[in-house]
Amino acid sequence: MKKLMLYALALLAFISCQRPASRAISGASIVKEGFIDCFQAGLQASGRELWCEASAVLYDGQNLTLANDKDMPNNDAAVFYWAYSETDMFANKPTYLTQNLLKTSQKYEDFALAPNRSLAFLSTGFDRVKEGSNEWDGYNALLYWKVGPDPKNIQPKAAHLVEGEKFSMSLRAALSKALRSADFPDGMPYFKVEGFAATHDKLYFGIREEGKKYDDFKYKAKVLTVSYRFANDSLMISNNFETLADIDIASLEPNLPKPLALSCIEYDAKRQLFWVLTSMESETQGNSAYLWWATEADLKANKLTLVKDRSTGQPLKFTHKAEDLTPVGSNTLFVIHDDDRNRSKIGDQTRQPHQAAYSIVAF
Repeated sequence: MKKLMLYALALLAFISCQRPASRAISGASIVKEGFIDCFQAGLQASGRELWCEASAVLYDGQNLTLANDKDMPNNDAAVFYWAYSETDMFANKPTYLTQNLLKTSQKYEDFALAPNRSLAFLSTGFDRVKEGSNEWDGYNALLYWKVGPDPKNIQPKAAHLVEGEKFSMSLRAALSKALRSADFPDGMPYFKVEGFAATHDKLYFGIREEGKKYDDFKYKAKVLTVSYRFANDSLMISNNFETLADIDIASLEPNLPKPLALSCIEYDAKRQLFWVLTSMESETQGNSAYLWWATEADLKANKLTLVKDRSTGQPLKFTHKAEDLTPVGSNTLFVIHDDDRNRSKIGDQTRQPHQAAYSIVAF
């Protein structure tokens, strides 16, 4: 009997160890918030003061890299980084990258890191095309590169399904086709990619908007997926695009403000789950955002689990338009906010045009 009891206890311990780490996320706290100086105050672009509208963030194990969804002057790309430190990281000025493909791609929305941390991705919004012209092709780019100790030496490439492309227009065509509907049987004319994630063999595109055109669309929390592999230093994308999730946020949590839409999806390899940010921007209700998590099976079932505030039990709420996140520790997330041109506040501080807000979440 004693041996049987010991066996049963060992079996229970084994099952507990196999339980996904996501089941242990019972609550979280925003432990720090602040403003980052992205560039010098008063910087001008095309005769106007430039705003830092940081929309993507990536921690690769050494550096914390941000991307602005607005172009930079002075021959810089809208991508910049600091050597990561838990204290005084933003006391120094960032280093801006100058690689040509990073400079000519436009409107960055989301970074991702492959689970083995050797490959980084950066996606634009894929929300602008100009018929009969290549002028807006740079808005349609999925960039990738091998992670190295010095970001100034990385060699970005653009993912594509057709050889000879500078950017990723063929990928945009495939996404449009994957989003086709009864109203748009030939493909979705307008959509915006605001989330991007990668596992070891799949890419995930988070769709925030879709519809007829940029001013006639519906807010969404939709996720498309496609297989990929890496061969001969090139990203090889398959043609098996499919809709993994099409989530009705309002039905999941009817008491949250509306309309909430997807602004980030990030794969957490350690926990084998996806983090999801949803956000809204409103002239009357202000900016707000919420953090969720899901396994792949959850996404297939159109399910997300809302992260609650550890101290109050209420939904963990950001009073900014959270755009992207990246794990920076075993139980810590760094969240970057794009408040557009709003002079948002943190305590008694008011955001200036050259600044972006951030939050650090511990769980």
